[in-house]
Amino acid sequence: MAFRDLPTFYYHTHFSEFLDFVKGPSAHLLSEFDLEFLQKYSQSAHLAQCLTVRLINRKYPVIKRSSLSFPEIPLASEVLVDLVSSGFVKSVSVENVLNLLEVLTKPELAALYEEVAAADSPKLIKSANKASFTRHCQRLCPHKIVTSGVAKDYIMRTTDAFVDYFLFLYFGHINGKLNQFSMRDLGLMRTRDEQAQMQSRFADYASAYSCFALTQAYEFAKKHTYESERDIVSFMATLPKANGPQAVLVSQKLGYVMAKSMLTVNPVAALSIAQDLQAPLAQEFWCRQAYKLGFKDAVEAKLNAIVDDPNTDKLLQFAEDFLARKYHKKRTSILTDMLRENNRHLLLDESYKGSVEYGVIAYYHARDIQAWRTENSVWKNLFGLCFWHELFELEGLGLATPFDYLPVCLKHHNFIAVAGKQIASRLASFSSCKDLLLQVTKSATAHYSKSQGIVNWHTNMLDKLTVVIEHLPLNGLKGQLRAMCSDWQLYNDGYPDIMVLENNKLRFEEVKAQGDTLRRNQLMQLQSLRGFGIDVGITTVGWTLDPMQAYAVIDIETTGGRAGTHKITEIGMVKMVNGEIVDQWQSLINPQRRIPSMITSLTGITNDMVADAPLFADIADELEAFTENCIFVAHNVNFDYGFIREEFARINRHYKRPKLCTVQQMRTHYKGLPSYSLANLTRHFDIGMQRHHRALSDAVAASELLKLVNEARR
Repeated sequence: MAFRDLPTFYYHTHFSEFLDFVKGPSAHLLSEFDLEFLQKYSQSAHLAQCLTVRLINRKYPVIKRSSLSFPEIPLASEVLVDLVSSGFVKSVSVENVLNLLEVLTKPELAALYEEVAAADSPKLIKSANKASFTRHCQRLCPHKIVTSGVAKDYIMRTTDAFVDYFLFLYFGHINGKLNQFSMRDLGLMRTRDEQAQMQSRFADYASAYSCFALTQAYEFAKKHTYESERDIVSFMATLPKANGPQAVLVSQKLGYVMAKSMLTVNPVAALSIAQDLQAPLAQEFWCRQAYKLGFKDAVEAKLNAIVDDPNTDKLLQFAEDFLARKYHKKRTSILTDMLRENNRHLLLDESYKGSVEYGVIAYYHARDIQAWRTENSVWKNLFGLCFWHELFELEGLGLATPFDYLPVCLKHHNFIAVAGKQIASRLASFSSCKDLLLQVTKSATAHYSKSQGIVNWHTNMLDKLTVVIEHLPLNGLKGQLRAMCSDWQLYNDGYPDIMVLENNKLRFEEVKAQGDTLRRNQLMQLQSLRGFGIDVGITTVGWTLDPMQAYAVIDIETTGGRAGTHKITEIGMVKMVNGEIVDQWQSLINPQRRIPSMITSLTGITNDMVADAPLFADIADELEAFTENCIFVAHNVNFDYGFIREEFARINRHYKRPKLCTVQQMRTHYKGLPSYSLANLTRHFDIGMQRHHRALSDAVAASELLKLVNEARR
């Protein structure tokens, strides 16, 4: 793979591009201190700006002076003086001691300890690890540390408070990095320049900075372990007020995290934190914990209030279920009841245990019933293509920057609030299913392959959507689309696994094998779809050994052993049903590269033999059709399966089949044999083989092993 070269001052160009957004669309979100920093930076000399950006790109804020060596910045130590005078760097101070100790090497820690430690301090054990050295240095006087010779070799970056906030304004979260611009230019990261509106994410400084500070606190709280109630109370006292709807959402999530932390030290205080939170998870947390603590009357009142005016359908389900089980003596949950309904029950061959949904689809296909894997994608695709204009093209609603995947209106949970009229108009324009299909088709044609986070582009996506639109009630489709507009976060996942078209009627099925549970979001979508008149249910699966299950036993020959760097030279396949070979297929493949002589001596396949053979792309359709609805079987299956998946990937196609490995199965059912290689197993069981290391011969031999495996499985 050829990598692009970046120009000498690429990082300076990227930082300038980044600041253009900060000073442009986000200018109203800056404080006077932010503006002062930007002015100082813009007035700095070019090399001073370059060194500033170089330091900003360092992982740690404490930086060793001697590491500042860059070919494009001559005499960096002299340029550093300008950064000190601008206030962009400073000497290490007492409050930065822990940052300093974090970056020191073990020899530097030893030197620091020797210089600063008192005469009666414990001696360092040279064989101890770095962590031990760091702990000893943490006990030293911080004022002596910052005046030590070791500390003088380091400087402290002071720009983080500004840059971190600017990154939040640009990316919309606190994990964005400047190196993403480089990854974009190197071709390692896709961006969405055409759709980006380069728009601000917030209305004013107060709401932006409040959201930023609370987001930082939220990310910290998620990872931090609190030792006492005092620690939690002290931390919460430092939190800023939530200004604006986005800050309120983060504040609610943060409150929930703090309530869970408080639960371990003071359960009653945890209830106090969670009591006034509106976040669904926090309300559920309060009800469960308050019930455990014996506040049953208060919990019942709270649950009834939720039922009367629920925040979300998911919270309503919880409240109704909890009321029924805890107060009305119902013994099972709604989730359990759904699984125990009079659902469809299918028996599948146990080879499908790792691919249950594909097994159910194969079951239907074997009975000439159309079925497709859908899950979330068909509904997200329908939503995205139906409302493409409203999501990506209305001013102020689309992607804020080229690095965004989701439109701002979905991230901010306000799509229906800011585009309610347009949404209503769009839905009203669909007077028939034909109108809806036309809109979806037009959007797909106009925007196919555009990168974003809603529509999953693939070649047969319109085929599935056509089936959905032509066989479901229009009002039901409109209802579900309206629900997705009202709360994207709630309605973008949890949809049934497959859809089935039988007797010209379409239904959706959530597939559950023995031991699988029904998640609450899946229950919500099942009930939502049913409420809109869409046929949906649960299909439970049991396991058996199905004699009529089709197996595609495959062997390949290759130019080498690694799928990513080598190619296939021959494929042989046999199809087995009920222990009999019912079909076979074989072809040499042109690998478009030389076959090593060592491989030729092993397989007998020469460069001349494959010179006029078809390319893999030429036979891909035949291979896919031959193995459809089959278990993919091979001796050491991951080798053959991996090569074939890689070949499909090279032609931008996805290939997936349930797998069975005859090596693994023979080890399981025929223990104690001296070797499980194909040649030794065929010799041990007296299985004929015409030519070892030729694909069809090896595939036929592996099919005989499959017979032995299935006899043992019975």
